[in-house]
Amino acid sequence: MDNKLFTALQSFRTSLNEATLERTSIIDGLLATLISKQNAFLLGEPGTGKSDLVRNICSGISDANYFGYLLTPTTDPSEIFGPVAVSKLLNDEYTRDVVGYLPNAHIAFTDELFRGSSAILNSLLTLLNERTFNNGKEVINTPIQSIVAATNSWPDEESLQAFADRFLFRPTVEFLKKPVSKRILDSWALGITQRPTVGKHITLKQLEQLQQEAATLPVSEEFLNKYGELWELLVARGITISDRRRVQILKFLRAWALVQGSEELYPEHMHDSLIHIVYRTQEDQDVIKEVLEQAVPTVEKMFSDVKRAASGVMTQYQAYAHKAQSRALSELNELVVQYRAFHRDIQVLRDKTSEMLDSGNYRMTLPVRQSGMKLHQQLQSYTDTLAVAISDFSK
Repeated sequence: MDNKLFTALQSFRTSLNEATLERTSIIDGLLATLISKQNAFLLGEPGTGKSDLVRNICSGISDANYFGYLLTPTTDPSEIFGPVAVSKLLNDEYTRDVVGYLPNAHIAFTDELFRGSSAILNSLLTLLNERTFNNGKEVINTPIQSIVAATNSWPDEESLQAFADRFLFRPTVEFLKKPVSKRILDSWALGITQRPTVGKHITLKQLEQLQQEAATLPVSEEFLNKYGELWELLVARGITISDRRRVQILKFLRAWALVQGSEELYPEHMHDSLIHIVYRTQEDQDVIKEVLEQAVPTVEKMFSDVKRAASGVMTQYQAYAHKAQSRALSELNELVVQYRAFHRDIQVLRDKTSEMLDSGNYRMTLPVRQSGMKLHQQLQSYTDTLAVAISDFSK
């Protein structure tokens, strides 16, 4: 990807995050959905900004048409697909004027999708799958790049669940959790500060270029091995997908890697993405997360494990140090032996952290690397503390 296109995409991504709080992974997923020409489903309570987010994504693309509509059981197909062309109806031609309606959009948002009638849902199928619309005797190739739907809860009906399977990326959009985010939102609402606008970042032509870049993004051999291993583990836990969906996921992951700024698809890209794709229940998501951590452990988790292990060692050291003053002279040799064991354990953890930071075998973001460096400094401090304690007994 050339630098201009890369900069435009990352600028778009940054602007979306500035205008929409606590939605980083959802924004990345929606951009990957758009770039891979897939469909997305946003699950969440009213007032979580689902339609606003999709509208912002469309607004960042020059000349892109947006169509959004709230469906109800009484919504007429003409409200979604356009009114019947009366002039042609007089000539016994049943066609719709689709300009300004969903078949003419580049990005579409259908709120409360499952409240729509069967006539609307059936007509949506070809738009979701083939991006075509049967307009009377004519089949229209629509400009639709992605359809995003939303609802408050998953349907119980089996037929609607099968329909929902047409949507690949399906995250849950929650209310803001961080106090600082709520304060920023209040400040925007009161006009104390102005909410950032997304602005225009890419053109439809550049979107097409991004789609081509994603379709040819190199895939590491390591990814292919881990991808197959992951599915074997998931199938063993009762989580399966269709062959069609498996292919769609690979297209999506290439686009996801592109959005992350990567030049190749790695196993780590399955984190924060698959958990929003292959689940059917909340229990499934817990299983997916567990299996991912088992098959593709992230460097963040490795740092966390090292930190927890080091904390355990130092807790034991503090307990021994507290009792040291009351120990008899004959027990001091045993104490020194234990201190040296603690020292070796911390050194091993420090060296392991150093290897993860310096080897180049682990992919990590700048914040994660900074966290690892801070951990390494802490481990070095622990090493020095234990060395001094051992030295004091040797005098």
